[in-house]
Amino acid sequence: MKRILNIILCCATTLVVAQSNQIQNASNYLRSEDFDKAKSSADAAILNETTKSSAKLWMYRGQIYQKIYESKKEEVKKLDADAQEKAVESFITCLKLDKDNIYKDQVKGNLVQTCASLDYKVKYFIDIKEYEKALKGLDLLEQALPYDFDQGLKRNNITKENLMLTHFKTYARSGNKEKTKEYADKLIDIKFKDPSIYIDMAKIDLIDKDTAKALSYIEKGKVLFEDNMDLINMEINIYLAQKKTDVLKSKLIDAIAVSPDNEVLHGILANLYDKTNDKVNAEKEYLKALELKPDYDVANYNLGALYFNTGNEWNEKINALPLNETKKAKEYEDKKIEYFKKATDYFEKSYAVSPDKATKQRLRQLYLKLGEMEKADKYK
Repeated sequence: MKRILNIILCCATTLVVAQSNQIQNASNYLRSEDFDKAKSSADAAILNETTKSSAKLWMYRGQIYQKIYESKKEEVKKLDADAQEKAVESFITCLKLDKDNIYKDQVKGNLVQTCASLDYKVKYFIDIKEYEKALKGLDLLEQALPYDFDQGLKRNNITKENLMLTHFKTYARSGNKEKTKEYADKLIDIKFKDPSIYIDMAKIDLIDKDTAKALSYIEKGKVLFEDNMDLINMEINIYLAQKKTDVLKSKLIDAIAVSPDNEVLHGILANLYDKTNDKVNAEKEYLKALELKPDYDVANYNLGALYFNTGNEWNEKINALPLNETKKAKEYEDKKIEYFKKATDYFEKSYAVSPDKATKQRLRQLYLKLGEMEKADKYK
């Protein structure tokens, strides 16, 4: 019996030594840049009960995988597609096991470098719609945060708040509405400074046909980002779709009070006045928009259209007059020509910036009405 126990003890000792040798092998292969064998030795050692709790082993493993993904040799890079993830995981595990901080100074810089690389990889995964892989990477980055001893992760914009935002964007793109809302609410609770949170949530609610909820997110966003044009435009479009023009006018006037030098807001308000047949205020707002941005082609075109339509209205008045009303006919004719000439000025300015077919046709039509054939021929 004693002999049997000695044999068992001897075998166990041999196994421990063999596994300890795997750690040394990993180190030796790492130094000799035989990364394939180094990787195999480290991976074998972390599966064994006698060595998997070695902080040194996890440090070596992290260094091996860091060398693999950093290598400029394609054959080395191909050793493991998940090298960044495994490097980060290894350095985190090393620091967790390193109760006496023996390896802390050696590992903390490597952790920052590998996390920065993984953060870049996560964004790549999001771009190519590999959302599950992105989320796994984000989870690892979150696990690294407690070991940001010298604020290196923070300097690389890897913070709890930024990871929360990336989680939000990933879930939003992947179509997971429940998780998107969960992270949106977390970000809103901490008043995270990014208007896309409110914009994306409003878009989701609009898809779900929950206009009231969409407007609620927009209102919350405008408290923090009162002059954000994406939020303002989204709100305007909702009210336009609902045909709530009075509410929309009020909203636009409020928005202009916040951003009086925003030509787009003045242009939108002008267009709204025009649609509700308030030509006086429409003209005033278009002119204000063009005072702020003289080459604002949309405002130039719309103001040209307003003058063109007004000219046509004077022409209709002429046609409605009795034949003996020659004095009024002359007065109305002068008004018609005045507005047609104004229209050509603004259409010309619009065409100079955006030479499109519709503007070209309008200009030819106007010059024909004015009897200016040479100018009309320019726009054939």
